[in-house]
Amino acid sequence: MRSLRFRVLALVAGFGFVMAVLLAAIMFNSVRGYYMDLIYEKSTSFVDRILEVEPNLWRSYQANASGFGERLREFTLYSPNTGLYLLDNEGYVLASAGSNRIDGGAVRVDLDPIRETMLLSPDAPVVSDDPDRPGEHCLVAARPVFDDKLQVGWLYVVSRASDPDSVAPDLFKSYAVRTAVTVSLTTLSIGVLLTIMMITLLTRPLIALTRAVENVKASDFSIELESSRVPYVDRDDEIGRLSRTFRDTFERLRTETHRVQQTDARRREMVASVSHDLRTPLTALIGQLETIRLKSDALSSEDQKALYVRAVQNAEQLRKLTDALAELGRLDSPDFQAHPEPMALGELVDDVVQRFATQAAAANLTLSLDYPDGLPLLRLDAALLERALANLLDNALRVTPSGGKVIVQIAQHGQTLHIEVSDTGPGVALEEQARVFDRFYQGARHRDQRGSSGLGLAIVRRVAELHGGEAGLQSQPGKGSTFFIKLPLESKSSQASIA
Repeated sequence: MRSLRFRVLALVAGFGFVMAVLLAAIMFNSVRGYYMDLIYEKSTSFVDRILEVEPNLWRSYQANASGFGERLREFTLYSPNTGLYLLDNEGYVLASAGSNRIDGGAVRVDLDPIRETMLLSPDAPVVSDDPDRPGEHCLVAARPVFDDKLQVGWLYVVSRASDPDSVAPDLFKSYAVRTAVTVSLTTLSIGVLLTIMMITLLTRPLIALTRAVENVKASDFSIELESSRVPYVDRDDEIGRLSRTFRDTFERLRTETHRVQQTDARRREMVASVSHDLRTPLTALIGQLETIRLKSDALSSEDQKALYVRAVQNAEQLRKLTDALAELGRLDSPDFQAHPEPMALGELVDDVVQRFATQAAAANLTLSLDYPDGLPLLRLDAALLERALANLLDNALRVTPSGGKVIVQIAQHGQTLHIEVSDTGPGVALEEQARVFDRFYQGARHRDQRGSSGLGLAIVRRVAELHGGEAGLQSQPGKGSTFFIKLPLESKSSQASIA
């Protein structure tokens, strides 16, 4: 089982077990230390009382050396686990209260631990030799014995109930363990309960968020994610940030999915439109060339010239269509890089208008430009903007009847500059205005016009988007149309959009 709850509970249980062992060890060592201090204090008090009762202990020993052991046994009569010995300054046992009769200097005790402890820490317990048990060590206490202010030996006490290997009796051992286990189990139980509460508090929003994710997954990112569907988005903590991040991520995924679907739909539409738009001039071109080839002898020179001219026109239409497709594909490419630079928008537009002046005059149209002085500089890609403006002018000149007007204006509206191309043509039908910028879309009035590919306005819109702006249309059927490009004045927006 790999759930978060199981892992946290396992971690808490393992931590509780380790803490139980540590508490038991700490408790045992504490009781052991306390017991040793207690026994040592009793032993030192016992020795001090003997020396108080027998201030002439050494002289008593000298007066009756062979029977002094009996005198020592009187002091230990009610303490059978206590050994009492009289030692000389070298540590040899002179008299013993025990029954082994080791007095007479036959056994030597190591006095170095006692001397070092009395020198460094007089109150610290001392573990040293047990004269009656060679090779074993017990808790001992010792005091120097004086005769006329001269140290002549040591009074040495051994507490055999304080063996270092099992210093505390079973009662103290069991008490330490029981106390440690009780405290540990209580702590562990409280910890587990708190952990369960914490896990429930943490995993409840995660479970709700997981269900929301599963619902989104089941919908194939097609549903619109409402705030009510993502739980805890209003919380000001990690769960709230996670919920908001998921919501924003889903919205981004949904937007990207919608964009991909639109791109795929446009691709299919483009393939169908391209095949249709290419088929018409190709069919006409092939028919004209076949007529010239098969009936050249029967056709007059004027007819041959007319067929040739129409064939060239159809070929030119094919070239324009393929060029427009190639350019639109280049602008749509993720790797496309524009080259913006600061420039005066009025001068750029004026150059484009001058290029179309001859075409306007030949069609008996009035072409004019109007823009105010002091327009701010913009960071623009000159080639892209010239192409977009040329498409608008070409479209306006083609649809405007003889004697009409085409007016180009630049105006500042707030934080945007508008490039407007107005004509006095037939206008755009209301039902067609929403689609005029779609690729390959041509209105009913333009389908039979030679030179229209249905991609010019799509290129205009794409150029506007690359500059952080937008393209639009205002038209009244029968009163002409105004196509415009909005460009933002903020340099940061422009740079971010076209960099």
